[in-house]
Amino acid sequence: DKIGRSRMGAIVCDSTGNTRLHRELVADEIPTLFNLPDIVHFISNTIKDIVRLPCFGSTITILRATITKFHKSHLGDSELKIAHSLLGIRKGLDAIGKTRFGTVIIAAWSLQLNIPSIRKIVERGKFDIGENLASHFRGKTRASLEFEFGLSRLIDLGSPALKALTCLEANEATPGDVYIFWHAMIWAMKEALMNPDAEYSQEVQEQVLGILNSRHDQIFGSGNLATAANLYLSGVYLDPTYLQSDLF
Repeated sequence: DKIGRSRMGAIVCDSTGNTRLHRELVADEIPTLFNLPDIVHFISNTIKDIVRLPCFGSTITILRATITKFHKSHLGDSELKIAHSLLGIRKGLDAIGKTRFGTVIIAAWSLQLNIPSIRKIVERGKFDIGENLASHFRGKTRASLEFEFGLSRLIDLGSPALKALTCLEANEATPGDVYIFWHAMIWAMKEALMNPDAEYSQEVQEQVLGILNSRHDQIFGSGNLATAANLYLSGVYLDPTYLQSDLF
């Protein structure tokens, strides 16, 4: 009330029990207020569902162990810099955050870029990363090829959600952008999932599609976060950018 109710158009927060209830109570008190879930947090949780699938378990275990090994060793950090210098690689290894699940995809991408560097470190033999990890970075062995394949699949499937999340964090993002980026994300993830080169089993395809369908229903269907679904659609429909598009 100190700010002025007429100056408030929407309320946004994440969707834990207490915060969602508070959002609903405020929206009930001010009928002209739009009740919006935190779409960035929502997409982050979608990524969480994906990276916790058993098919990515081994890949993410190796990913975490490798990054931790280098981040906790001065010698490892030094050897990585030497390898970067020798190979002309400028990107280091990114850490994985505890609750920012998109960082799993960022870390996977950074490790993918650094595979030649870590191979060089294993070859030099001055920094011992342990035989279990080294076997995944030693030439064209089965272990290394399977790890690289798993890393590639993780990046390809998770990147659309990470990109959508990043774009929707912008101050200029609108409700219409939520509708556009969400559906583009779903389409791109499904395309990556159904790519025959990715060799996903039918079981994994069903698991991922189940996650995407459930999340979509939650925010655009009959779920508990669908309070803004019509606003997102209206935001696109009223945007003159899309007047001549094939969306409608």
